Amino acid sequence: MPSKNQLFKINPDLTIINLLLEIFGLDDLEDTRYFTKQNMIDSNIVAKIKENINIIKGYYLPCKKKYLYNLTESKCITIFRQFIRSFHYKCIGLEKSIGGIKIMTYRLIYNDKEQLSPTKKEEQRKYIISFDM
Repeated sequence: MPSKNQLFKINPDLTIINLLLEIFGLDDLEDTRYFTKQNMIDSNIVAKIKENINIIKGYYLPCKKKYLYNLTESKCITIFRQFIRSFHYKCIGLEKSIGGIKIMTYRLIYNDKEQLSPTKKEEQRKYIISFDM
């Protein structure tokens, strides 16, 4: 059976997305709350991913299962990003300084390619600049 993309033998469905959202403490894909690595540590994300590793492993191509070993918070974010990309979402990380300490914060955004990199449209590009002296 030919693969449908470079990471997954089975395209991610809403079942796995909802499972990952629940693990990360998010309500749905539209949830724009920020979370940090400390939130992930407090919520024990790594242990929750490990509990569901067989479900997650079933989606990956055999050669891509390397993401599922020696799990850390960073690897969990990578797994999360890979799955939500199938639904045109991104998990962006922003570094913030809180009390002189740099903290990575993450949140979901919709990745609308037209919105992020607009094409030139003639009707939008008509400008008249006049300098009357």
